[in-house]
Amino acid sequence: MELLWNVLIDLLTPENGWSVRLVVRIILSTLLLFSYIVILARTFGARTFATFTSYDFLTNVASGSLVASAILGKSIVESSLSLLVLVLLQGLISGLSARSQRAQRVFDNGPVVLVERGQIRHGAMRQARVSEAILYEELRQAGVNNVEGVAFAVLESGGRISVLQEAEGAASARPSSQRPKGHERPRTRG
Repeated sequence: MELLWNVLIDLLTPENGWSVRLVVRIILSTLLLFSYIVILARTFGARTFATFTSYDFLTNVASGSLVASAILGKSIVESSLSLLVLVLLQGLISGLSARSQRAQRVFDNGPVVLVERGQIRHGAMRQARVSEAILYEELRQAGVNNVEGVAFAVLESGGRISVLQEAEGAASARPSSQRPKGHERPRTRG
């Protein structure tokens, strides 16, 4: 028990011990970096820290790591400069992806249709590494009780699953043997 207590004390004590200077430095670093991130987000737009694609997610994770390093490190200058470069790079890549399909294919994952016209596409599910348990959880969150009522369930490039329901009564009116088997693009009702 004493060993656990000593380890806990070590975990909760900074490397050089607690001091007023350390606490003030951490508070000021956090305030400065928070302000810097707000300025970056306002300057470069809402897309800066959004998570539309897997690349955006990685940028956010790296940004969080840089901010933590800056708060706990000796100087915030290096991490702040790295964060600026990361935001500029993210802006460049998202701009290229918005203008070029080739860049979009390189940097973004394309959407994957997991359910089409009430039929689970097991091959696509395996390839995207999505289990049926995850799919059914997403269907429940979308208010769908039965996969037969789903027009399309699409794994989006950002990792979320979009669920488009069949028109009222369409799934029950059409026998499963008459459901289209083509690879249509998902569409929404207006």
